[in-house]
Amino acid sequence: MSCNIIYKVMKEVFIMSNLAFKVYERNVKANQSKLRKTGQIPGIIYGEFLDHTIPIKMCNAELRRMLRKNNSGSIIEVELDDKKFNCVVKDVQKNNLHEIVHVDFQYIKPNEVIKMRIPIKIIGQENLESRRLTLETHNLFIDLQGNVEKIPESIEINVSDMNVDDKVLIEDIVIPEDITILTDPKTLLAVVSSQYI
Repeated sequence: MSCNIIYKVMKEVFIMSNLAFKVYERNVKANQSKLRKTGQIPGIIYGEFLDHTIPIKMCNAELRRMLRKNNSGSIIEVELDDKKFNCVVKDVQKNNLHEIVHVDFQYIKPNEVIKMRIPIKIIGQENLESRRLTLETHNLFIDLQGNVEKIPESIEINVSDMNVDDKVLIEDIVIPEDITILTDPKTLLAVVSSQYI
C-alpha cells in the first residue's frame, strides 16, 4: 500500500554553473586510448540546433569534479574556443573498471523540449532507522520529457512517515505542469521493510 509522501522539486529553473566547463576540440583520427593515458577523456557535443556534431576532449580530473557537483539533470555551461554552449550531460560511458571512457553533451536552447533522466533523492531514512525499519531502493531515476527550463534538476522524496510494506512508485511522484513522465508509472522506486525480517 502506498502512503502519502511529500515530493519536493529541487530546482525548476534554468541551472548554470558559476564557471564554464572547459573542453577542447579533438581530432577524430586521434587514438582515444592514447588520449586517455594522457589524462584526457574524449566526448562529443551534439544537438538538433548544431550544424554538426563536435568531437571534444576534456581533463579527466576536471570532468569528475564537474560530475560530482552536478546532477544528470543539471544544465552545464561548456566552453569551447571562447564559445559557450548550454548543455546537459546525456551519457557517461564507463568501462568494466568504472572508469569514464567517453562523455556525450547535448546542446540545448532555452525552451527546447528534450528528454532527460533525472535523479530521485531520498530523505528521511534516519527516521525509518530509528523505528527499526529499512528502505530498500530500486531504480532511483525518472525519465521526463518537456521544456528544458521546467524539467527539475532532481526530485526529492521524504520517506520519514512511511511504514512497513509501504511502497513508492513512479506514479506517486508529482511533477511540474507540462512535463511528461516517460518511465512506466508502475516502476517500483522503494519499499519499506522491518529490520527483524
